[in-house]
Amino acid sequence: MKLRANHTPGCSGTLCQRTKKKKLKNGKIQEYPIVIGERDRNNILHWFWHLSFKLKQTDGSFKSSTVSVRAEQVKAIQNFITNNIQLEAILNYLQSSK
Repeated sequence: MKLRANHTPGCSGTLCQRTKKKKLKNGKIQEYPIVIGERDRNNILHWFWHLSFKLKQTDGSFKSSTVSVRAEQVKAIQNFITNNIQLEAILNYLQSSK
């Protein structure tokens, strides 16, 4: 699931869910975060989250960046993106709520 605001650089960005696969010492591949049963696309705790966005550089080009988002921050970030809150305010929120 991706939650994206408008495509204007400097606006909210895109909130993305993901998992991480890690090879264990016994050779098995484990997917994280660990979920008992089936992974639910709508359960915030079943995923790692990140916010992807573009920042304008001094030369006028844009640089893509990604910031990790903790599960307890996801609802607030979803609301920020839905309401087209500026990226600077979102990044300030993520920094202040560490």
